Parts: sequence; C-alpha cells; structure tokens
Amino acid sequence: MITFKIMEKTNKPDHFKTLFHGINGTRTVPAGEWLEATIKPVKDGSGGTVYNSGIHVLNNYNDAVSYLKNFSNIENKVIVTCVAEGIRLKRHSKHQVLLCDKIFILKAEEL
Repeated sequence: MITFKIMEKTNKPDHFKTLFHGINGTRTVPAGEWLEATIKPVKDGSGGTVYNSGIHVLNNYNDAVSYLKNFSNIENKVIVTCVAEGIRLKRHSKHQVLLCDKIFILKAEEL
C-alpha cells in the first residue's frame, strides 16, 4: 500500500532522517531499500497506552500535510512517499497515524 511519512532532509538526496525514533538503531535511513521496524511493546507520551511499535506513516498526502501543523518549524521537513507492509491503525493516537512493519521510500515531495 502507498503511504506517506514526514521526515527531515539530509545532505544526501537519497537519505532522510526520522523525526523521533530511529529504524534499526539510526535516524538516518536510505530511500530505495526495505526498512524494517523492530516490533515490541512500547509506551508513549499520549497517555501511557502500551502498543506494539512500528514505523509511523499516514494514509494519504493530505493527512501528512495536515499533520505538519503539529510542528512549529517545518524547515528541512519533507513528505516521502512509501510502500508499506504490515499496516495497522495506531488506535490511541488523536491523528490518523498508522503503524507498519516495513517501508520502502520511493520519493520525497518538497514542501
């Protein structure tokens, strides 16, 4: 399924940084490769709900643009188009955030 993810630009056009948690021990990840989440029970700041971790993505481009409103500074942010597998809703999120097991970054959309 095609999904969208908000990331940060890096000095390499084919690499991006995750916003909060890394993937496989690093926040800097390449495009054009399958990236796999470490799935484990986690608790976040949205009320202490325990859930199975995953890579955060959004269902469509408009949801990603809307989610950007949560950031006071969108400098260096991009929306990347991804193929995602193992998708599930992050039920306790107040936004339409999805979690997935794997992503393959296809391209970045400049803001």
